[in-house]
Amino acid sequence: MPTIDLNDPIALLLASHEALNAAGLSAATYGGLALATYGVPRETRDADLAVVGFGLEHAVTAFRAAGHDVTPVFDALTFGGLLISRMALTGGGELNTVDLVTPRSDRLATALMSRALSGTLLERTVRVVSPEDFVLLKLLSTRERDLEDAASVVTALGTLLDRDLIDAEVGLLADEIGDHDVRARARRLPS
Repeated sequence: MPTIDLNDPIALLLASHEALNAAGLSAATYGGLALATYGVPRETRDADLAVVGFGLEHAVTAFRAAGHDVTPVFDALTFGGLLISRMALTGGGELNTVDLVTPRSDRLATALMSRALSGTLLERTVRVVSPEDFVLLKLLSTRERDLEDAASVVTALGTLLDRDLIDAEVGLLADEIGDHDVRARARRLPS
């Protein structure tokens, strides 16, 4: 069984990418670890991955095939404009979680995976959602903290961020996901 320091979110992220890649499943880093790349870093402990085309069952199988002790926690729960699945990894008396995040818009899910960027983290290749898609995923979420994360990316990147893309996507998402007011959340972003 591979050893992961479950108190280290970077180790957890790398193990997650490796397990999913080995199973032929594509994911892109999202959440607090992506925020550290684009905005104002905040403490995070877990790993959040944007995914499309597979669900919790496939991810659990991939993690187990990679030798990890993993337990499904919940599958495809709706949080605003997102579906979130969670699994817990245990080992050495430690516990941590991996969240799989999928937009409720199939169109956006496909687009964000095609726009994901590749980079190197501790000499390993990982994918990360684009900064624009990071903002969009945070707008699709429901927590105030997620809106603060989106605002920090908008502020940090300023004119480097493609605001026209974000605005166009917000308009499409408002039509596609009628029960989540993505426009109201977008209006709260800095100009």
